[in-house]
Amino acid sequence: MSIVTVDFDGTLYQHNSVMTMIKAGRKAFTLKQWVFIVMNFLRGSVNRTRGHKMDYRVILLKSFFHQMKGKNIDEMHTFFESITNTGHQSINYDLVSRITKHLENGDHVIILSGALQPFLEEFIRQLDLQADVIGTSLLYDERKICTGEIGRIIHGIDKVDRLKLWIKENNASGESIWAYADSESDIPLLEFADKAVVVRPSNTMKEIAESKGWEIFYN
Repeated sequence: MSIVTVDFDGTLYQHNSVMTMIKAGRKAFTLKQWVFIVMNFLRGSVNRTRGHKMDYRVILLKSFFHQMKGKNIDEMHTFFESITNTGHQSINYDLVSRITKHLENGDHVIILSGALQPFLEEFIRQLDLQADVIGTSLLYDERKICTGEIGRIIHGIDKVDRLKLWIKENNASGESIWAYADSESDIPLLEFADKAVVVRPSNTMKEIAESKGWEIFYN
């Protein structure tokens, strides 16, 4: 039995989940709200160039979900459901088949990604995968009302830290670890794993994988 971690963007999902949500927001927001999102993004981008370290994805997500402030959890679920209903063409179904084989072998599968937790949960539900999900939190207050804030983006070494926490909480130490991922930011997780699989890599990532003897999965 093994622990199998699977990245989402660029690995299980052959698209950018942030841009998918932005497209879905076209109908959800007014022109005034979109002006706020764009202006806030530009302001954050300017600050970043002045030395403030913040990922552009974080800036965009924070600006976007600020407009969701005040919506209840059911409304947010409907929003994420609408995204996933139009995103299945971007799923890497060859990788889904491989994940299914892991599940049939009794392995624990974890979707481990910087994408938003509710977005990941809805995709996994629609794919009917019996997997745990570790993603970036969308924050709610005690009344289950969206605050418009998101948690810390799970990225780079954070994935390793969150996986270690999952292993501790689930008394799963000693099990071999697989990692499926595609990008250079996932190198800490791939190096932590006993079995690293690089999915549809860029030329640079392919060279890294070959130098380290990692499996390359093209489908």
